[in-house]
Amino acid sequence: SGYVAWQNGDYPHALERLERLLRAPGGDALLRAVALLTGELYTVEELAPDGRAVQWSPDGRFASYEAGAGGDVVTHVLALRAGKLQRLATVKGRNLVFAPAGEQAAYLSTESTPDLIAARVQLARATAANDGNAIRRTRGVVARLEAEHARVLLRNLGNGRERELPTPALLKWGLAVGTDGRVYVVGQERSDTAGRTDIYQLTSSAPRPLTSGSGLKLDLIVVPGGQQLVYTVDSVVVTIHDLASGETRRLPGVAPAVSADGSTLAYLTIGIDVPTYVTRTGGAPDRVTAAAGENTVQVLALRPGAAPVVVAKTAAPVANPVLSADGRLVAYQAMPRDDWELFVVRRDGSGALRLTQEIQHDLFPRFLGGERVLAVMGEQRHRRSYLYDVRTRERTRLFHNNTVRTVAPEYEWAPSPDGSRILVVSERDGDTISPDSAVYLVDLTRPVGPPEVLDRLRRNLAAERELRERGQRLFEPIAGEVRGAVADVSVARIYEYEKALYEFGSKHMTQPGNRPAIDYLAAMLRSFGYEPELQWFEPAPGIRTANVIATLPGTVNPELVYVVSSHFDSVRDGPGADDNTSGTTALLEAARVLRDRPMAATIKFAFFTGEEAGLRGSREFVRRAVASGMKLVGALNNDMIGWANDQRLDNTIRYSNEGIRDLQHAAAFLFTNLITYDAKYYKSTDAHAYYEAYGDIVGGIGSYPILGNPHYHQPHDILETIDHRLVAEVSKTTIASIMLMAASPARLAGLVARPRGAALELSWAAAPERGVREYVVAVAPAGGAPRVRLRVSEPRATLPEVAPGSVVAVKAVHERGLESWDWARATVAVAAGGR
Repeated sequence: SGYVAWQNGDYPHALERLERLLRAPGGDALLRAVALLTGELYTVEELAPDGRAVQWSPDGRFASYEAGAGGDVVTHVLALRAGKLQRLATVKGRNLVFAPAGEQAAYLSTESTPDLIAARVQLARATAANDGNAIRRTRGVVARLEAEHARVLLRNLGNGRERELPTPALLKWGLAVGTDGRVYVVGQERSDTAGRTDIYQLTSSAPRPLTSGSGLKLDLIVVPGGQQLVYTVDSVVVTIHDLASGETRRLPGVAPAVSADGSTLAYLTIGIDVPTYVTRTGGAPDRVTAAAGENTVQVLALRPGAAPVVVAKTAAPVANPVLSADGRLVAYQAMPRDDWELFVVRRDGSGALRLTQEIQHDLFPRFLGGERVLAVMGEQRHRRSYLYDVRTRERTRLFHNNTVRTVAPEYEWAPSPDGSRILVVSERDGDTISPDSAVYLVDLTRPVGPPEVLDRLRRNLAAERELRERGQRLFEPIAGEVRGAVADVSVARIYEYEKALYEFGSKHMTQPGNRPAIDYLAAMLRSFGYEPELQWFEPAPGIRTANVIATLPGTVNPELVYVVSSHFDSVRDGPGADDNTSGTTALLEAARVLRDRPMAATIKFAFFTGEEAGLRGSREFVRRAVASGMKLVGALNNDMIGWANDQRLDNTIRYSNEGIRDLQHAAAFLFTNLITYDAKYYKSTDAHAYYEAYGDIVGGIGSYPILGNPHYHQPHDILETIDHRLVAEVSKTTIASIMLMAASPARLAGLVARPRGAALELSWAAAPERGVREYVVAVAPAGGAPRVRLRVSEPRATLPEVAPGSVVAVKAVHERGLESWDWARATVAVAAGGR
């Protein structure tokens, strides 16, 4: 019953029942199941608040991660001592690689020259402007300058001594260290214009080239044992280079992987029919072929005379082969239909099995010991890690943040060589806006115990009760009106809208379907009783498109505007049933339902064009809003809300404003069947345009736990993949949310806190809404919840004894009892009296 309540989103009852179960006799037998339902099974430790490029040394004694940006990149080296990772050293550089024995590490240290500094400034500007073309262009310039100005340093991790390995006239694109301590670099002559790189061995005098001929040599691997190198040429030929004889063996293929014991190589062939050659003095070349149009996974024993063994053949796409430490098993990705799945096979081609059956992408397998695989699920903006048992095919979630609501996107994973520990880079706090991503250590040898799980249940239960009580208070004055509105939402109507828009095909601003979609939206809005505004503009030469805007004038404060938006365009090569016909149809239904239910403030329903071409429509809308002096005080933006990934009707609140986040949670659990998560997330969405111009006023719903749809931006983003009930529940939540926002006072502006003797004087701009009767003033300790200290009728107050670091917060209260949907906040820098 606890599990069923959890699946239904009835978290208070679920948490209460799970706690009773664990406390009951025999409850320990349920510990694993309860831990995995509610969060993590294994102990997790935060190692750093910001980091990336996590890795372990091949012997497992050391680990490292990078931090910082631009010219301030550093690499932190950690040592594993008594089961704990402890800080050993920090070096000013990047791309650190460990020697197999772990005693040495090589890295690149880059001098910040004037041209590199200027290029980094250009990249920062392009990133701030969210200009994709400029970002790609300047990123390439920065990468080349960093490679050109980098120095290669070899560090002894025992005594900290370093020496430079000279690399005159080389751009450095990658490093590797052999068993014997030799350092290798993927280098490019500064004068090269043909796109050629080579592999060099670095010495104390000058780099020694090991390769020749045209092409890009990349993906350098030093085979454990130090006798061979593996690399690719132009990403189509896998090459094995014998360091003693200089002999090379070329295999048509991609994505080479070598087992940890150095015995075995795995690689892929992608529909090619090219001979394989062994280049040597004298003798005939070997020849191996693969059928044209057939993809294969091949395994080669790294010993003289061995021939490749085809362990898997398929017409499906394949990727990311990986070997177990002893080379006995191969795992890889294949796409039998629309999403990547994981497969495992023995190195002789026997024992093939499909490891996953998930509707989302399963990606990046790697072995932990003999028969466990670590892999991740989902799309780039939110992937989650799982452990798989090859024998039983059991799946176990690896990482979480132990909360009910907030999702934790993961970005990187690095297992220790023995598979006992895993480094994870994640936004465990759900904040995808901050540039920082923390580094965590998951210890698979330390499962959580009953005290930790019970504490987790109690903390979540307290937070969930508080959220629900606060949400109920917010909505109470208009709860009856909201229930009447959401009851009018029709799944049948939503499907009719979806089908009509879907049949226009691609609605990209360059495609024929864009104009009929504009006409359809305008016609539907007219049928509801609006007179829509078409905002025609030319986002690119020869391209004319329009946003479609419907306005519901406010009855009391018409000069104050709230916007609810979704983009109606799709990618160029797909119909965009989920991205974003789903959001468009939820918005259409909200506009219909609210047409005869005006609120105190004005509501605009904005259907944006050009999102898939660089947020063109939302930027045009906001440009016009700013130019006209529109008093936009709050916004909701929905994007990708309908994919049917499982039985749960769930979606994520993507917000910049915490008040909107919490009122949308309340809207969902009070008036709908929608189960809501949350993440601080607005970049690269239409919400970004609001934020740039108006600041922290944005919420909205979309993309499940951030993003999991394998049809995302694909031609197969089709109507059959949409759960129309889910779209309806999001429409209801949107209706309830915007009704509360447009009926309530907005967040106050201009809050100032000034110490005056032993007191703290507060002042703020009077609420612009008519009918505000009072203001509530609260104080919150750093990181705590606000607690009301007093109520005042004027926009000023005096508070005694407020500790430094506390947050003072103010809300307006309407005569109907409606409060501002968010607090105005100010942090107290010093205590009253200057203490």
